Amino acid sequence: MSLRDLEQVIDASRTRGIKVLVRFRGIRNFIMIDGEIKAINVDGLKIPWSRAFQKPPQVVLDTYPVERIDVMCGDEVIASYGSFNELVKSLNRLEC
Repeated sequence: MSLRDLEQVIDASRTRGIKVLVRFRGIRNFIMIDGEIKAINVDGLKIPWSRAFQKPPQVVLDTYPVERIDVMCGDEVIASYGSFNELVKSLNRLEC
């Protein structure tokens, strides 16, 4: 996953009103992208990045094993993916 791919996802979340929730295998915390990158705990609350992950966002997204990526419009899941690459390829079709 490149920095450009990450920027495309962030831009899509801003312009199309979508949220992207990234869940990792064996990791309790998630990443939420909704105009910015946030660390989210199992209760859905924003937590400090340094407490959730020991590496920067791009490294986490590139190296941690992805369990599932949900794309949401409000609280409704409108698409799910197994990898970040699948998400990036389908960005043009996603809209809230």
